[in-house]
Amino acid sequence: MSMTQINWYPGHMKKTKDLIEENLKLIDVVLEIVDARIPLSSKNPNIASLSKNKKRIIVLNKSDLVSKQELDKWKKYFKEQDFADEVVEMSAETGYNVKKLYEAIEFVSKERKEKLLKKGLKKVSTRIIVLGIPNVGKCKINK
Repeated sequence: MSMTQINWYPGHMKKTKDLIEENLKLIDVVLEIVDARIPLSSKNPNIASLSKNKKRIIVLNKSDLVSKQELDKWKKYFKEQDFADEVVEMSAETGYNVKKLYEAIEFVSKERKEKLLKKGLKKVSTRIIVLGIPNVGKCKINK
């Protein structure tokens, strides 16, 4: 009796992973969007390993639907587990804390920008990739 190994990893997921790996070479900051109501369930387990040499920000989107105590617990957890350099709670729907997200991006990219400005570049922009599983609010954040 021969056993056939079943590959459960769909082709489109492999293509997407390869595309992310290729584009990460050009990126300065990784924004991983998770749903604040279900932070672990909505976190892609591959993003941390794919982006280990990049500055990372986890965005707890839809945070207006969660208690402050829960948000604080998850922010602490993600920082302790070294999943992110910064964790920002926000609501892309209402606009709550959008400014905090911009501040976090500036904070994590500050060192790189200063280094490039010292080398003589006149203008330095931050290249960002927005990642997350479906329905966590990536499109709303991109607006």
